[in-house]
Amino acid sequence: MTFADLRNFAHLHPGLAALSAGAFGACVGSFLNVCIHRLPKGESIVKPGSHCACGQPIPFWLNIPLFGWLFLRGRAKCCGATISVRYPLVELATALLFVAAWSFLPPAKAVAACVFLPLLVLLAGCDLDDMMVPDAPNFALVGTGILFAMLIPSMLGETGHSIEAVNRFRALIDSLLGVAVGTALIWWIRTLGTILAGREAMGEADIILCAGIGAYCGWQGAVFCLFGGSVVGVVTALPSWIISKIKGEEYEGVVPFVPSLAIAGAVWFFRGPELVLAWRTWAGS
Repeated sequence: MTFADLRNFAHLHPGLAALSAGAFGACVGSFLNVCIHRLPKGESIVKPGSHCACGQPIPFWLNIPLFGWLFLRGRAKCCGATISVRYPLVELATALLFVAAWSFLPPAKAVAACVFLPLLVLLAGCDLDDMMVPDAPNFALVGTGILFAMLIPSMLGETGHSIEAVNRFRALIDSLLGVAVGTALIWWIRTLGTILAGREAMGEADIILCAGIGAYCGWQGAVFCLFGGSVVGVVTALPSWIISKIKGEEYEGVVPFVPSLAIAGAVWFFRGPELVLAWRTWAGS
């Protein structure tokens, strides 16, 4: 099946295409839950199969994305233990991202989104759950971004030349430049922040993540990822800070930065060109 076939199918059957994308995304989200739980602990994501915290295997009919958690009302059937709400939220978020990708992006870019967006969800989930980001999916983000840049140059807006090889080469340069800019930005901020604060300001995982977003989104996406992610982080932490001030307590909250970077990266991937146009319009007015 070619990208043209996918485009025609989505155009002729938009509802079915969205439903199919959502169902597939929910299944991917179910697998991401396994990865989020096991990768930070160094466990295999293949064996053993899905099982409860008490060790009992989970039958497949209770492991259906979203419906399994709802049917069980958030409690394990075998032992009655509470099942974290993170499981259906990850499945729902991934399903919605897949629907958005196939509804608002060109088919070729939507294919790349089905790799890029789940990796962002995985990394954000690991950081939220364990404040620890595994290296493997982080480096996979960088590697797949460079690969997709060569395979799908339109992902980075390189469609202007009549010779496809030229578009692929330009997209590769854009991707590598995004990796370089993303790495350099976070590294310098981390280094200066560590010197000023006297402690580690940012983790190495943030550097690799920003590089990976740069691989998919180019250098502009890497810059937006950093500053947009900072805004998301501040907005996320603000309610807790306000509550602590009202109570007269010292705010000691730690906000994981990877989810904020991931949100900013996803926003740019969906609406990067529009954001650039809006910025140029505003700056020129």
